[in-house]
Amino acid sequence: MSTVEFFGGLGVIGSSKIMVSHGGHRVLLDIGLDIPAGGDLFRAPVTPRPGRELADRLRVGAAPRIPGLFDPALLPGSGEPAALAGAGAEAELAALAEPVGETAVFVSHPHLDHVGLAGFVRPDVPVHAHRDAVRLLAALADTGEGLPGHEPSWRPLDDGEIVHCGEISVECVPVDHDVPGASGYLVRTPDGVLAYTGDIRFHGRHPGRSEGFVDRAAGCDLLVTEGTTLGWPAPDGPPRNEDDVTDSYRTLLRETAGLMLLALYPRDVERAAEFVACTETAGRRLLWPSGVAAFLRRMGVDAEPLDAVPLADLHAAPGDFVVAPEPYEFPALLDLPLSADSAYVHANGEPLGAFDPRWSLLTGWLATLSVPLHTIGCSGHASPDDLHRMVQRIHPTTVAPIHTTEPTRLHPPIGTHRLVPSYATRYTITGDPL
Repeated sequence: MSTVEFFGGLGVIGSSKIMVSHGGHRVLLDIGLDIPAGGDLFRAPVTPRPGRELADRLRVGAAPRIPGLFDPALLPGSGEPAALAGAGAEAELAALAEPVGETAVFVSHPHLDHVGLAGFVRPDVPVHAHRDAVRLLAALADTGEGLPGHEPSWRPLDDGEIVHCGEISVECVPVDHDVPGASGYLVRTPDGVLAYTGDIRFHGRHPGRSEGFVDRAAGCDLLVTEGTTLGWPAPDGPPRNEDDVTDSYRTLLRETAGLMLLALYPRDVERAAEFVACTETAGRRLLWPSGVAAFLRRMGVDAEPLDAVPLADLHAAPGDFVVAPEPYEFPALLDLPLSADSAYVHANGEPLGAFDPRWSLLTGWLATLSVPLHTIGCSGHASPDDLHRMVQRIHPTTVAPIHTTEPTRLHPPIGTHRLVPSYATRYTITGDPL
């Protein structure tokens, strides 16, 4: 009998974890950092304790208690008096440490809400991801931004590659998202087919990848889809695309006389490369924090570090530069030649948006420094219209929207049942509605 359980992504954006089991074999799709519905207890300014990241998360319910998944050396109570593991918890912790059949992990893409717990996986459990995602994660590790815990046993995948775990097979299918190596997966068991989108969009640079996933997933028994935008305000018109973002950036480069500041998530390597080219064409130099510049150079982007340019040069000709400052190091902005002729360009960097509790810090600093704020990004997630169109084309027996605060806003077509999963509840995969 084939079953599926959900250990994250329920009522929240992020923390996706889907376990498919059959005949003593298990496949875990994504292993993201948990974001509890009541709020992330480990959000800034909290600093996780080095070496205790997993143990502390398990103690407060901010990581899934999946037996046989995590490295026993990193579990609560490891190397310390048993009493510190929590009253009455010794038996449960022993069960967590025991291996459970053959297990394999498959990561959809290298964003922390999908890969952030991978560094805690047992060393003997293989962790698969598209080779472009593995390359990006390796570049991050080489430049000091590796995963907490240890680097897992990465197994790079090619487009269309199929991996077997007992009678379960997992096919890697590329999709479009705002990071290299984004993939969905088709999981085939003797009892049915589960398709998982990972994070997906249809308005990016590579819509054909996502359309290809839709074609491959057509008629599956269970479609597990991200539904991020279902919980957002209704859009006014079609979603912004990458051309819109680049055009907005070019306009600001022309119209901003002074120093420009840029907030861009470095893992969006394609956009970073486009912005570097646009900046050079405009006769400016784009400067990055040294660690970010080192990471981008490893990814093939000609990134120039900020510390390679004397501060006096910035003050002498502020209009010749664009600076991507370290997120949240706001006092360092006081050293830069900023004025009302400057601009802060937010292109999906950190803080991520008005919903981020640190957004008010950003806007407060910019107001104090009299620097105008321009938000020009576009989403890495499919619009509600595109999500509904996708489900209609795939027409699964059952669709399970996760990675959203509003799963019931996904309205399936006639003949498709909508499942709003419950945490750690075991559902049977069959040709019938779940």
